Amino acid sequence: MGSDHGTFKYKGIPILAHLGSVFGDTLFVDYTDGSTGNTGKTPDKSLTLLSAAYDKATTNNQDLILIDGNGAIVETDMITWSKSRTHVRGCDGYGHLGVGHGARITFGANDTPAAASLAPMKVTGWRNTFSNLKFESQCTTAESLYGHIDGGAYTTYNRCSFLKLSDLDNTSAADVVAGGNGTSWIECEIGAASLLTSVARHNMLVDKSVAGSNGMMDNHFKGCNFIAYTSDADRHFIHVDGTTDTQRYSMFRGCAFINWDIHGSGTTMTDAVHCPANTAVYFVFDANTIVVGCTNFAQSTDNAGIYICAAVPTTTTSGIAVNAA
Repeated sequence: MGSDHGTFKYKGIPILAHLGSVFGDTLFVDYTDGSTGNTGKTPDKSLTLLSAAYDKATTNNQDLILIDGNGAIVETDMITWSKSRTHVRGCDGYGHLGVGHGARITFGANDTPAAASLAPMKVTGWRNTFSNLKFESQCTTAESLYGHIDGGAYTTYNRCSFLKLSDLDNTSAADVVAGGNGTSWIECEIGAASLLTSVARHNMLVDKSVAGSNGMMDNHFKGCNFIAYTSDADRHFIHVDGTTDTQRYSMFRGCAFINWDIHGSGTTMTDAVHCPANTAVYFVFDANTIVVGCTNFAQSTDNAGIYICAAVPTTTTSGIAVNAA
């Protein structure tokens, strides 16, 4: 089906095959109306779980997996996405911005996945793409601390969102763990203003031991939003755990860091970004960087390799938004 340049219909909606995977196969996932015994090769034979579609996909074949946009896919254990050149898209219109995705990959609040299930998905393969999806977890088991883990190479996340809905009082938890090589984050949203964290629980944790990688390097962020609502001033939007967890460079273009400190129990974050001294990395933020609800972008004690490209570039104040009043 993937090599057919005509059209097929997904729940009555015509889809051009050439906009999907031209060279590989196409698989369908529908948690509500699918079945574990289906082939997944046509919409009326959709699979129930993304993990089932992953098992049927062929690595390096440019296979395309289409997910119904009407509900969450509740996985039972973490998907370790070690296959390469596979592509997953949520079928919920064209690319939501923010957290309003209908196609979601999740652990439920009462789920008890295997002990090694740190998140619903951990990406370790090469050149995979994920579009128009929400990665989230409500799981409260001790090991399941993250909404998503990126540890692969040249992965692309396009208009995706990442949330850890539980463990709001656990400093080890995070919305997403970043440890990939050459990852592209395009118009993604990490965190939410609706989740009040009571401790320094970070949006993006850079930790190669969790990601199972050599560390975060050569990442590109374009038009991404990092959103927080916290009562602990020591929370960071991006937190590099140790000096060897990232290297080389990461580039941030037109990204916003917004902490809802003016509501309820919210408080102003001291620093938006933390990178420990003696870290061999350049984090470069362009002049369109926006920071709200933080005292500093980064302080001299924790801004190793952080560079701000602004009219008056200082690591402490560049990008901090000013109230119009």
